Amino acid sequence: MRRKHEDFDEAFFHRFYGDAATRVADEGDAGRLAGLVGGVADYVGVRVKRILDAGCGVGLLRAPLLERYPGAKYQGLEASPFLCRKFGWHQGSIAEFSSARRFDLVVCHDVLQYLDDTAAARSIANLARLCQGALYFSALTAGDWRRAADQSRTDRDVHLRPVEWYRSRLARRFRHVGAGVHLVRPLKPILWELEQPWR
Repeated sequence: MRRKHEDFDEAFFHRFYGDAATRVADEGDAGRLAGLVGGVADYVGVRVKRILDAGCGVGLLRAPLLERYPGAKYQGLEASPFLCRKFGWHQGSIAEFSSARRFDLVVCHDVLQYLDDTAAARSIANLARLCQGALYFSALTAGDWRRAADQSRTDRDVHLRPVEWYRSRLARRFRHVGAGVHLVRPLKPILWELEQPWR
């Protein structure tokens, strides 16, 4: 049985983000990821003034992204009622979230594996509607689970899909420029051949 919004409670976030013995990420990981994503976005010329962190969790990316982009507006979107009460995030799902204005940088980091196929596909289409610049996207895949994930720390109550399931849907609306960063079509930066993702 897959998780419901109420399952993302204080105990869940303590295990995966609070307890040093069992957590999957911390501030150091978030700082490195923000540096990577920001570096790629800056390199390809995306000017970041509005940020959407879709599935922001405890908000680890907020501080390093705002440090990199002083004055930018950060919007945290989160399904967990517990975290929304604690941090004041906007409660909702990326599958349904709407905004009057689009975002220059959208982050959707390890979220869609918690959604069924219909909601996950709807979310990818919605990410394209919300993004006007760069998207950082990652999700735990079946291959990651077998070959890369620390299964003692990684939440196993997810939908494990093949990587091609995500790639084929992202490619309809985004151009992958490397390191999990995608640009909305029709943006097309000038990149040398060896800077581009290998096929």
